[in-house]
Amino acid sequence: MSAETLFLLTNVYPFSTGEEFIENEISYLASRFSRVIIVAAQTRPGDTVTRSVPDNVEVLTAGRPRPSGVAVLPAVLHGLTQLPRAALSRKSLRDPRILALDALFEERARQMADELAGKIPGLRLPVHSHVVVYSFWFHIQARVALLLASDLRARGLEVDRIVSRAHRYDLYESATKYNHIPERKLLLSSLDGVYPVSEQGTRELQERWPRFADKISTRHLGTTDPGEPAVCARTPFHLVSCSHLVPVKRMDRMPAILAGLRARGIDAVWTHLGDGPEMAAVAAAVEAAGVQEWTDLRGYVPNTEVARVERDLRPSCFINLSVSEGLPVSMMEVAALGIPIMATDVGGVAEIVHDGVNGGLIPAGFTDEQAVEALAWLAGLDEDAFEEACAASRHVWETGFDESKVYPAFCTEVLVAADPED
Repeated sequence: MSAETLFLLTNVYPFSTGEEFIENEISYLASRFSRVIIVAAQTRPGDTVTRSVPDNVEVLTAGRPRPSGVAVLPAVLHGLTQLPRAALSRKSLRDPRILALDALFEERARQMADELAGKIPGLRLPVHSHVVVYSFWFHIQARVALLLASDLRARGLEVDRIVSRAHRYDLYESATKYNHIPERKLLLSSLDGVYPVSEQGTRELQERWPRFADKISTRHLGTTDPGEPAVCARTPFHLVSCSHLVPVKRMDRMPAILAGLRARGIDAVWTHLGDGPEMAAVAAAVEAAGVQEWTDLRGYVPNTEVARVERDLRPSCFINLSVSEGLPVSMMEVAALGIPIMATDVGGVAEIVHDGVNGGLIPAGFTDEQAVEALAWLAGLDEDAFEEACAASRHVWETGFDESKVYPAFCTEVLVAADPED
């Protein structure tokens, strides 16, 4: 029989801010399942629900903030007593720092699962009813998903599928401090499927864990059709960026690039949407490059307003300079508007930025001159070629990132894939 209930494990959604991309998916999940139970596993005291959810969606919290300071040691010691054998590896047994990471990971997952177990009776799930457990992140939430599934089965429920998406911090071990993310082998061996949001992420996991390659496949996220496309203009040559201002985004590099474009006689201007801890550093870089007159650091813009603002700016190009990415939702959104994109060739970016077609790719370790050259190429296209680049961006979105296509397919092919009666 069809699964009636879906458990969706997240970080904070629908509390506080973050995970805005789940807002695009939740309505499709709610239409496929009779009941959706969101478990927000990384909330903090005082966090409040900030996003509305469909009527058949219930919201639970489980877990507590990551321990710090003197509280870390007892958590690690207790976690060591709970680590399953399958979670141990040669790497963890050789390096006590990695073993401590694994122990803390397991301790936190079990705390979350124990808290969640205390709330299950109140949900009044019928015995023998069918359930799917879906972790949005291939990290601690996926471990909680396994523990939750075990608990539900012990209560007499039928758990049809346990699956996880994978994005960036929860996928690229090479980008972590110790080249390690806890409990990869345990999760891959126990989950029914792991679904990176980019082809590059899928290759990364399959190459690192070839014995589980048949469990790993790509499932893109999707964004809403914004309707009317942007009318992209090049007078002036308007660069737009949108991100939380943190070091990985390297937005402090943009002022020098803007100055380089203007030194070539290109009437370039730049608008950034978003705030963050690097705002002061970016503002200082703007002043140092002498481009205050042509820069607009717009600050925070609500997610629901971003597409409208980007359309109103009549941009020439969307730019992203990140040192690391998964497959950015911000790029999906601008592609849907028909805006060319220039971005660093990192993570899954090449899946949405087709070099020389709907924009261009910049080397991850680019120099300012390389970025200027790439942007000058776009600025120098004749009008027909520029319009083709705009149309190509929209086409890339329509064929790979349209939420009305990718989310129904995810529900049918992943979440209920094992259903014998569907």
